[in-house]
Amino acid sequence: MRIEKRVRALESRFKSDPVVLYFGDGSTREIHGPRDFLLRLLVAAAWGRDLSPGQQEQLELIRASVDSVEPDGAHLVDVVKCHLEGPALPIGSSVYDSDDEAANHKIAADRR
Repeated sequence: MRIEKRVRALESRFKSDPVVLYFGDGSTREIHGPRDFLLRLLVAAAWGRDLSPGQQEQLELIRASVDSVEPDGAHLVDVVKCHLEGPALPIGSSVYDSDDEAANHKIAADRR
């Protein structure tokens, strides 16, 4: 009995609540792992470490998702998605419309 209690305590320490991913077609999927699995997933993806097949599948699910709900309102899935999708604009480009005279003037002045 005492061993079972210890095992349950250890399991609860290492298990995390599932992360629910929502997709454009209205479907949902849960991903889960050890308590810090999303952080480890981000680190492995960002630093080019070898990913296990399970991690690759989780990254593909995150990439395809349109929204997520994480335990305690966290937003690590959003950070992973940002890394996977890269910058929205190439570095050095402008967010201003090219027809915007004031913006073009400011950009030209910044380059001087």
